[in-house]
Amino acid sequence: MSKIMYARVAAALLAAVVSQEASAGSFQVERSNGRVSVETIIEFGNNLQPVVINEHSQVNIARVIEIGGAGPVDASITQTGTRNIVDVFQVGGTTNALIGQSGVSNTANVTQLGNSTNSLLLQIGTMNSGGITQFGRSNSSAIFQFGR
Repeated sequence: MSKIMYARVAAALLAAVVSQEASAGSFQVERSNGRVSVETIIEFGNNLQPVVINEHSQVNIARVIEIGGAGPVDASITQTGTRNIVDVFQVGGTTNALIGQSGVSNTANVTQLGNSTNSLLLQIGTMNSGGITQFGRSNSSAIFQFGR
């Protein structure tokens, strides 16, 4: 198991423990200087708000961790730039991830745990890399990659 996977599992366990104590919580960090955009969103608890990220800098980095209850867990990320990176980790009754990337180099990784897991990844660029890992009763994923 890679260091990144260990970090994801640790973050999920920490968020799950914290979510037992609080009904909902979130943490968001957003930085951009026009050339680089970095956005990190962590949500946990019941009744999570859908995450929507739109980044349009030369380099775009989006990281989303959502730990929800029985309700839906949703993330929608759009990136247009030279280099685009997305990392999504979701736990919930129904998990949904929609990612669209357009740039020279696009990378996306999605990990979902839930009763029903759904993801759509669209990448348009010269170098596209995408991975989807789903653990659930009903799993649905689609990856569309187009070169320029």
